[in-house]
Amino acid sequence: MIQRSEYFRKIIHIFNLVIPFTYLFFLESRFQALRILVPLTLFAIVLEYLRVRSAVIKKIFNNFLKSMLRIHEMDGKYTGATWIFISSTLTIAIFPKEIAIISLVYMSLGDTIAGLVGRKFGKTKFYNKSIEGSLAGLIVCLLSGYLVNLTLPLVVVFSGAFAAMFIELLPMPIDDNLSVPLFAGTIMVITSTVVI
Repeated sequence: MIQRSEYFRKIIHIFNLVIPFTYLFFLESRFQALRILVPLTLFAIVLEYLRVRSAVIKKIFNNFLKSMLRIHEMDGKYTGATWIFISSTLTIAIFPKEIAIISLVYMSLGDTIAGLVGRKFGKTKFYNKSIEGSLAGLIVCLLSGYLVNLTLPLVVVFSGAFAAMFIELLPMPIDDNLSVPLFAGTIMVITSTVVI
């Protein structure tokens, strides 16, 4: 059974789509996106520092968000939100616009669906993940990649979808909010050099 706090966490995760869609529809350049994201990312990192070292900030933080924090986050590791800001900044800084946008969509939607389906219906375990969750995430990534794509060959977009869910399934010490878009973006860049 999925706890209510996990649903809230996943709903917030979907709202991360505001980052790639703002970049897609309202910002013309990488520089414009980074001018917004870099200060937000630095703020999130400073907040993480204060959350661990300041009793006042920790108390405020816990009053509002403790029920949604995972154990490693309560122990002082970065929250998923901070990793999203870091990965969004890096993804947009490194990759061409179309690839960055699709990679961030995969992080928001694919990872969310994989987590929800895996917790609810996952029977075939692969380490601490489920094959059912990853397949559901893959389907959502394939569909969203197809719908969001503007200029890339479908083989490039779909290679990113497979890469995103492959890396999401693996038991890695790196937060998947960081690994999913960076790995998906890298695979799409490699595929595009072969295809285009």
